[in-house]
Amino acid sequence: MVDLGGDPGAELVLLGDYVDRGPSSRQVLERVRSLQQEHGERVVALLGNHDCWMLDWLDAEDADYDWLHSDIGFVTVHSFVTEQFVNAIPTSATGAQINAMIKRELLGRHGALIAWLRGLPLLHETDHAIYVHAGVDEGAGELWRAATPEHVLTEKYPASTGPFVKTIVAGHVRTSELHADGSHEAFHDGASHYYIDAAVEKTGRLNVLKYDVESREFSWRMTPAASPRSEAR
Repeated sequence: MVDLGGDPGAELVLLGDYVDRGPSSRQVLERVRSLQQEHGERVVALLGNHDCWMLDWLDAEDADYDWLHSDIGFVTVHSFVTEQFVNAIPTSATGAQINAMIKRELLGRHGALIAWLRGLPLLHETDHAIYVHAGVDEGAGELWRAATPEHVLTEKYPASTGPFVKTIVAGHVRTSELHADGSHEAFHDGASHYYIDAAVEKTGRLNVLKYDVESREFSWRMTPAASPRSEAR
């Protein structure tokens, strides 16, 4: 749907949340990194709150294992470390010890991937739009960049609507919360906001928003349906 190989003018901006709620978090990160390695600056990958939460967990004290505790069934962890490693963790180990062992194993196996993830930006601005995972401090108007704390870029909620100084393209908030009929299609507020989170962990689909540089207009499509998965809690 985005012909990076055949169209030298094509660019791809990804809005974050590559990990959690699915069995292939590591594989998604590797796929995004490989796209950047192949196509350079034509592929922009932004951080989402779930990516930041995983990095915060890796940096936190071993006694802080809230993120690990929220990874039900270790579904995300299992994409980074082997099942044999997890099964070999002593049953007598404390939560902090288990946390430390998993973090050490994950970084030992995938340190370069995590280092790449740490280097991803929180927003991408072009002449026509601000691309961000969650949103910006719109109350600051033209001074939004200086006034917006980093956590707002990845965690802003609820979604903003209405006119702003530039078009904002974001994910984070499921579009089903914004559409009156609860649909998962891309949402446009008729003014300055597009939201594209199609709840892929539930629908198996992604919204792809396209900006045409000649017409200066947006359009969108959804990826073909995949096998739906039960929504993670």
